[in-house]
Amino acid sequence: MKKLQFSPLFAALASAGLMTIFSPCAHAQAAASQASAQNGYAAQKTDKKGRVETLSKVEIIARELTLTRIPMHSAYSESVIGPSAIRFASPMLDVQGLLERTPSINVRTPAANGVRTNITFRAFSSGQFSETFDGVPINDPFNGGTTNSASTRNNIPLTLNDINSVNIYRGINNPAVTSYNSLGGTIAFEPRTPGNTANASADLGGGSFDTWFYALTANTGDIGGVRSMFSINHNSSSGWQANSGNRNTNLYYAGVLPYDGGDGEVYAYAIYNANKGFTPHTIPLPLIQQYGYNYGWPLDWTNSYNKDHGGTYILGDRMRVNDLLSFNARVYARNVDYNRVSYGNPAFSQSATQPYYLPNQPATWPFSPYPGQTSYDPIAAFGSYAAGNAYHTYMYSTQQYGFMPHFTLDLPDNQIKFGGDYSHTKLYSAEYWYGANPMPLVTGYNDAWNEHDGRTLGSAFVQDTIRLFGGQVHVTPGLKYLFARTSDFDNLGFYYPISGTVTDSEHYTSPTIGLNWRPVRHVSLYAAWGKTAKFPGIASYYNNVGQTNAAGQPVVVPLHVTPEYVRDIEAGARYEAHGFEGALNVYREDFANTFIQVTDPNTQLTSTYNGGTSRYEGIELDLQDSFSTAFGAFSVFGNVSQNKAFFTSDFTVANAAGTAAIAGQSVVSGQPLAGVPQHLANIGVGWKWKTWRANLSEHYAGSQYVNEYNAGVPSAETIPSYAVMNLTLRDTLHIGQGMLKDVKLALHVDNVLNRHYYTFGYGDTTNGGNPFVRAIYEEPRAYFGSATIDF
Repeated sequence: MKKLQFSPLFAALASAGLMTIFSPCAHAQAAASQASAQNGYAAQKTDKKGRVETLSKVEIIARELTLTRIPMHSAYSESVIGPSAIRFASPMLDVQGLLERTPSINVRTPAANGVRTNITFRAFSSGQFSETFDGVPINDPFNGGTTNSASTRNNIPLTLNDINSVNIYRGINNPAVTSYNSLGGTIAFEPRTPGNTANASADLGGGSFDTWFYALTANTGDIGGVRSMFSINHNSSSGWQANSGNRNTNLYYAGVLPYDGGDGEVYAYAIYNANKGFTPHTIPLPLIQQYGYNYGWPLDWTNSYNKDHGGTYILGDRMRVNDLLSFNARVYARNVDYNRVSYGNPAFSQSATQPYYLPNQPATWPFSPYPGQTSYDPIAAFGSYAAGNAYHTYMYSTQQYGFMPHFTLDLPDNQIKFGGDYSHTKLYSAEYWYGANPMPLVTGYNDAWNEHDGRTLGSAFVQDTIRLFGGQVHVTPGLKYLFARTSDFDNLGFYYPISGTVTDSEHYTSPTIGLNWRPVRHVSLYAAWGKTAKFPGIASYYNNVGQTNAAGQPVVVPLHVTPEYVRDIEAGARYEAHGFEGALNVYREDFANTFIQVTDPNTQLTSTYNGGTSRYEGIELDLQDSFSTAFGAFSVFGNVSQNKAFFTSDFTVANAAGTAAIAGQSVVSGQPLAGVPQHLANIGVGWKWKTWRANLSEHYAGSQYVNEYNAGVPSAETIPSYAVMNLTLRDTLHIGQGMLKDVKLALHVDNVLNRHYYTFGYGDTTNGGNPFVRAIYEEPRAYFGSATIDF
């Protein structure tokens, strides 16, 4: 029997007194690889160029069990989440939550199915980093975010049903993978692809919070040269906050048609997702302390019902033309159709007897500053402003079409990549108030706004990976050009005394350079520098329509804003040997041209300008190891990151109504940004023994400041630190009877220690002026069971 050997990571974790935990391994690899790993034999794999390499027993264990990987050859900071972490996840885990196991990522998920999810990445908020699916950008072109952008609370562009792996590029990265608004980095989701043989699987399960889910997946194998995968996934849950249940249905297709002897292939991916349910709202902490952890506002006090559906559709052609040239060209379409109807009962609005501001609380004043601006009269129709504004409808829909060609030249000592992207997106957004539901949706009558926007985005890039000194050194310079043309048209509404259009064009270049040096076989050192920018969001445009000048006349103010800029520099070291991988890096990102609102004292007009700087800096340590013992195979991982985010200049923010700056909106140099835990850590272990697999992992987030509700700048209030442990245990029963191959039985336990914690909140005051924090609590301890049948 082989003697038990402790790796450097295992020894480091043990000496630090950290807990030992077991980690679930993912979907099994091919049957041959499984057998080889169990019997101790080496296996083989074929790389993209057809070369065969032998895998050791430790490498086989790593590929089966490892939840994250560290690329050794990259000139930039990267991590990879493999299929095992995805196929072995809890039913409550969404694609954003999956990312949290890697350094410098923190996620809030206050409801089932990823509703109202938000994410920070190296202290950058959603909309300040890019996310892609098969290289296609899935961020909202107008507001920047991927989930919960522009208050589309249950817009779910991806689920774990759609993806096979994730590449996480931290900081400014090479232009072949970056997208628009990649200030903090790029998260690249890779699609599931059809298998070579016909097979199918069925999933069924349920658990806490009245949760039920099922999934069906079928691979057709080769039919007339085409390989296809069809999959459906459905999950419904009442949620842990009372009155916040929702249900989600995801449809996925992947197809491949090889041609030219396998040198080329036409491929297609299609995602359609639909979600319906209630919004989880912030709750004052005193009410949670009084009524319990799962307290939610009664539906007859307030509620928000969301309906969303949309998809991503890609058709591509990739081919290796010859030994030098290959290409990958794709056309794509994306759409979002979101609708929310909210209700706030005037009888329970904030008062001396109900001291807390109510979500969706109806206004008790006229919206329109100009008499006769819109014809709806809440008092005449319903007796009071509050009764006439009790219901609210919000609509947001986009349609995007694009084309993305990429080319690669493989030269003896260079790999040159070049290409581009072009897309056009239309946005329709509107908001209405009324005293009953269903309500009329009439422009100029009861609309707050009725908006039609367009944005054209384009980019072109070139990068060169240069091999020097026999491949010991790789230098990767790159340059990317990006442009945007944006138009905003707003109709007459409560917020707009006139209709008007604002247009603008922006462009910039993003230079990058990275270096990777392998002085010895198992070590690589790297350093990178780059600069990129974020285009102004659509709010910078529509805020300029209908402002009042010094003469009291409503006018349209031209846009006076340039993109926000980030300059990034980082350096690090990596080590790998005998199943162990480790990476340590430091970074500093200087953020300039923060968007702010400024009022001209002479004209009294408010415009969006650039002002204020901040700095994001930190250190990231990522370790993992795989080894075999008499008690089974293990894969251990751990990472720690420190992220500091603070303002580096003094400035004052004017409010959006066009008045002078108010108290609480001043920012001073050195003040930390809100919503950024300074310390993040993860630890976990994957285990496999015969047909059993397990996973135990823990995520830690340090304390973070919260914003003031009215001012939108950091307050003195903080969200406490927290640590959450999750467990999965699975056994595979090999049946081998007719079409039935295997049955996998799994138990998932989320938040094993039942920690009560929240990741989002802000400071507020009661009707009497007493300060408090309102928050949305995260998932308590929960149990889920599932059965997967493989055919």
